[in-house]
Amino acid sequence: MTGFPVTGPPETRAAPGPAHPPVAPLRALTALRFVAAAYVLVFHYAGFFFPAATPPAVIGLGYSGVTFFFLLSGFILAYNYRSVDLGEPAARARFRRARVARVFPLYLVALALSLPWFAVWVVKSAPPLQGLMAASAVLAPLGLHAWVPGAACALDCPSWSVSAELFFYALFPLLLPLALRAPGRTARLTLAAWAALTTAASLAWARFAPGLSLISPETGSASAVLLAQAIKYNPLLRLPEFVAGLLLYVAWTRFRLPIPALLGLSALGALGLVAASPHLPEALLHNGLTALAWAPLILAGAQIHRGPLVAPGFVFLGRISFALYLVHSPAYALVNSLDRLALGGRLAALPWLGGGIATALALALSVAGHLWVEEPARRRLLRRGSAPAPHALPAA
Repeated sequence: MTGFPVTGPPETRAAPGPAHPPVAPLRALTALRFVAAAYVLVFHYAGFFFPAATPPAVIGLGYSGVTFFFLLSGFILAYNYRSVDLGEPAARARFRRARVARVFPLYLVALALSLPWFAVWVVKSAPPLQGLMAASAVLAPLGLHAWVPGAACALDCPSWSVSAELFFYALFPLLLPLALRAPGRTARLTLAAWAALTTAASLAWARFAPGLSLISPETGSASAVLLAQAIKYNPLLRLPEFVAGLLLYVAWTRFRLPIPALLGLSALGALGLVAASPHLPEALLHNGLTALAWAPLILAGAQIHRGPLVAPGFVFLGRISFALYLVHSPAYALVNSLDRLALGGRLAALPWLGGGIATALALALSVAGHLWVEEPARRRLLRRGSAPAPHALPAA
């Protein structure tokens, strides 16, 4: 998200040849995926429907939902594959197939939904952005667009995180053994890499785009927009968040703090980040610092097995969260286009109504996408590549 790993029944359980042994579902983490996806939606819709307003800091940090997804992705993949030898070609093939089956069917549908507005946006843009944006038509279906500023946010902007996740998946067979066998060294290297990358990004932004917002650089020049995308979306700069998720799993296996303490730490981290956000470099906030609030929440969610978060309705919302994340931008674009064409722009004067309609449409599309695209296509793809199942270990 994506950062949208499976936290319900293992993704391959419906297929004869699972990619990893059965594990106990962490349903509360599934439900928390919806919270993070809804947070991103609120952040985007606040800008779409209230463009002249300055959102409160707590909404302005809504982009940090992607940090939650990257952390959760590392945590859940480590949880699912901790006993799988990904050094074996067959195991790696099963892992890749499971990832493709989970991500690509719905991802490609979301890209297709966004094509009409993408085409209009490209035509209205000027060089050099125009050519880079147009390249997304080829790069995005291949999952490569996050590497190219200008292309990264052109075709269904939230899809850039899927491109980053594919990079993480490619490195996962190498990273997981490092995190499991030498977590201390891996943590030190990851922290050093994150500090170096975010410091360099902050200095570059201050040098070449002074006075502009990294989060909303559109008021600046084309070069500022490209630099912002290079900082915010480049998979290499976001890799430390995924590795932190792997290390979070290792920490979870070694010690358990009480759930109330973890929730308290998460709340304190969130309050501190909201209070300090006006004074901190945006590159640090956008690219991982909010893990201070998200990491304790994930550790708490992994231990929650009763209560509202594991209720079937909330868990179902978590399962449609990947779809919600991908389709909320085209849902807005559709509502906005229909408003201009059929209503003469009347919804622009009623932003709460417009936002409510777009949210309802996004939720409806998410349910349809999950039930009619994501799950059927995943089962079909996994059935085709079924193989003898690996030996099951006791569930954690």
